[in-house]
Amino acid sequence: MNLRCELNVNGENRKLLICQGPNELPEHLSLKLAAYLMFWKHDPLLDASAKNPALAQFDFMPDVLCLDDAGDIKLWVECGSTTMNKLNKLTKRVPVSRGRIVVLKTQEREARRLRDDVNSQLDKPQRIEILAWPGTTFKDWLAAVGERTEVFGEADETSLNAVVNEKPFAVQLVKL
Repeated sequence: MNLRCELNVNGENRKLLICQGPNELPEHLSLKLAAYLMFWKHDPLLDASAKNPALAQFDFMPDVLCLDDAGDIKLWVECGSTTMNKLNKLTKRVPVSRGRIVVLKTQEREARRLRDDVNSQLDKPQRIEILAWPGTTFKDWLAAVGERTEVFGEADETSLNAVVNEKPFAVQLVKL
């Protein structure tokens, strides 16, 4: 499944194609779309590769990446599951002065578990920002998103207020 998106968010129009990678589930694609919308103002990239100079030192890629004007990592977003090893490497390699690391989870319970693990296992747990969908809101989001998705509305780094494929949708994510 691929997502072909027509987006009118925060007064701007964009078209977006999110291609399903190997072993990627629709839930992961929907999380990537949400992350793209939430970090809209940073001009996010969904297809960053090792060819990008900012990623030359990494042996893994982000789900969503935002770069500053100099081409350095401004924001690294992981959607859904990720390993402690990867998060540990990110806290050491993404520049502290300007690079944020965000993990977007589908449920608060999963996010709280991740926060506990990060706090107990990483040297710099404060570097990891964790955002979670409250209650059953991610299920509602997943049901609204389809292979052809139109989004009209507003988004910021912790909320979405939009019409998604003709369904009104509003959510304030929980920050842990």
